[in-house]
Amino acid sequence: MSKVKFIFCTHNHQPIGNFGWVFEKAYRMAYKPFMDIMLNHSKIKWNMHASGMIWEYFEKEHPDYIKNVKKLVHIGNLEILSGGYYEPLMASIPDRDKLGQINRLTKYIKKTFDCKEAKGIWLAERVWEPGMAKILSETGGEYIVLDDSHFIAAGMDAEMLTGYYTTEDEGYNLNIFPISKKMRYLVPFGIVEDIIEYFKKLVKENPGTDPVVVMADDGEKFGMWPTTYKHVYENEWLEKFLTALEENSDIVETITFSEILKTRKSSGRVYLPCSSYDEMAEWTLPVEAQQSFENVLEKYKYDNEVKRFLHGGFWRNFLTKYEEANNLHKKMIYVSEKIEKCLEHNKRHSEKAMHDLYAGQCNCAYWHGVFGGLYLPHLRNAAYSMLLKAEEFYNRTMLRRASWNVFGFNCDSREEYLYESKTQNIYVSPSNGGSIFEWDVFKFHHNLLDVLTRRYESYHKKLKDNLGKMLLINDDDSQVHNIHSDLIRVKEMDLDKYLVYDKYKRASLIDHFFANNVTYEECMFDRYEEKGDFFAGEYKSQINHNRKFLKKNSRLVLCRYGKVDGKDVKVTKEISTTLNGYGVKYEIKNNSNENLDICFAPEQVFAFTSKSGDDSSVLKTVDIWKRYDSYLNMEIEVKFSEKSEVFVYPIETVSNSDNGFEKTYQGTVVIPLVKFLIKPDEIKTFSFTTSANLKKQKGL
Repeated sequence: MSKVKFIFCTHNHQPIGNFGWVFEKAYRMAYKPFMDIMLNHSKIKWNMHASGMIWEYFEKEHPDYIKNVKKLVHIGNLEILSGGYYEPLMASIPDRDKLGQINRLTKYIKKTFDCKEAKGIWLAERVWEPGMAKILSETGGEYIVLDDSHFIAAGMDAEMLTGYYTTEDEGYNLNIFPISKKMRYLVPFGIVEDIIEYFKKLVKENPGTDPVVVMADDGEKFGMWPTTYKHVYENEWLEKFLTALEENSDIVETITFSEILKTRKSSGRVYLPCSSYDEMAEWTLPVEAQQSFENVLEKYKYDNEVKRFLHGGFWRNFLTKYEEANNLHKKMIYVSEKIEKCLEHNKRHSEKAMHDLYAGQCNCAYWHGVFGGLYLPHLRNAAYSMLLKAEEFYNRTMLRRASWNVFGFNCDSREEYLYESKTQNIYVSPSNGGSIFEWDVFKFHHNLLDVLTRRYESYHKKLKDNLGKMLLINDDDSQVHNIHSDLIRVKEMDLDKYLVYDKYKRASLIDHFFANNVTYEECMFDRYEEKGDFFAGEYKSQINHNRKFLKKNSRLVLCRYGKVDGKDVKVTKEISTTLNGYGVKYEIKNNSNENLDICFAPEQVFAFTSKSGDDSSVLKTVDIWKRYDSYLNMEIEVKFSEKSEVFVYPIETVSNSDNGFEKTYQGTVVIPLVKFLIKPDEIKTFSFTTSANLKKQKGL
């Protein structure tokens, strides 16, 4: 009699930069109780992948977990999958780093658990691109696990995916197991009896064969996702499920991936397009396209023949959807190139920098879906911090002199100017208002301009449409919910008041011209009128593009001819560098034949690690502004050439997460209001210096 070969696989991961209490909560609510139950079911075989950070955490804080894993591996009940040590999106990192990340985790698994081999490779977020087959095969991996949606996108029928398949690139073979979306949603959210009935149905429909069914998904869904701890453990869902598997051993057998590879042949050759799981394909689309796609999915949700041909975007679209994601990604690529040069020069002393680079490739901060991801500053800060640690090694050992360089950093066919030294980096975008879009201070390993722009997200409509129908997450909710459900959960009420959308990408040296009577609230909530076209216009460099000339100068001069209130105006700004910051000198020339009565407001924005009470203030006639960050022990100081009124306000976003909608502090805006009356052909000047200083502790 045929049996369903059921492959049960969990994936455990917490990102670089996540709080220690989150790791502990995940262990207490998901990883440990899951393991405790699996230890009591000796007849159940299963598979597990965990990122390197999770294994390190277990070793340090809960070594008994490591012992239990080792025990299950040795008796043949558990197979461990390899993958990228720091859980990178493999498609987004250079091939040399793919090899390095996988080899590091494989080496760890073999050493820690006395495994002779680790044949499986877990792909973060199951993001697949066809050209990856060759490099993954070269790591020694024999199989990967992808969603059935990948196969459906290739024109295959999900109901017919009952084995594993083989793909290739340049003749390098790689086996692929399809994950059943049906099982991802049934486990652990379905009724146990329904799952057993589904297995019986598969046996009946596949006489004479042993259909393979894979359930591979986040281990956190077994206890850490909202409401699941009570459902999975207190209400004993997992215990009942495993018991049902044991009691129905005549129709279902649990098995490992490698055992399937040894006992049956591939179901055939397949070539899969660039894709991920269904939800990711929706999230990565531009907002308007995402909303349209959601409408189409809703229209045809009961038409399976149409639904199978509906596919969204793929992961790289996040790099166009979010400029901040692209900036972090291009920074990672740039640092990877630098570390490659270090390895060529001195491999032994470059190992630490290489591992810092790998940690900075952790995928979670590079995109946004139902989890906070890109919207969580502590994840972005952690990624930048690791990349900057790696880059600092290069700048201190390989950089001959501080200099400005010009090249297309953002890969958008436009040039950016990069100042690099042993103490800091300053990146300038002439095409985006001549703004500084990255300021790295190596003393703190922090990008002080890592601020997320407030933008419209498709789920904001759901929030607005359900005002008054929301559930606070601390409310008692006994019913289990999949995080992909339509339930509206919020961490605080009145979030709609913070649905503010910026006209431009947040950066420093964004040059505004306001009406003289502009108010603080108008600036903070983006209700003001731009009187000029400089804030997002293109500036031109006034320096020679010869690289040798650039290296001899610590000043970058940019200018733009534009309009203010319909009058011709020229703005010139000279950016000079200091040891721990930069200075900016503005010249504003009235090129019209009329007087110009203006309020010039050059914006700066700073990515502090937390919000301060001083972030919401109107300062009257000041010539200096300071703000202290206790986590970094850093003080930002801005000195103005003349006293002026200064607006200071926080940038806060509203985003969705696995726990519900939340408001998140992203950074602090500082805008001096400099009011001029400029006669025809007259030039007015204004300047300021900005520095990041280590705060001296009292008594030291």
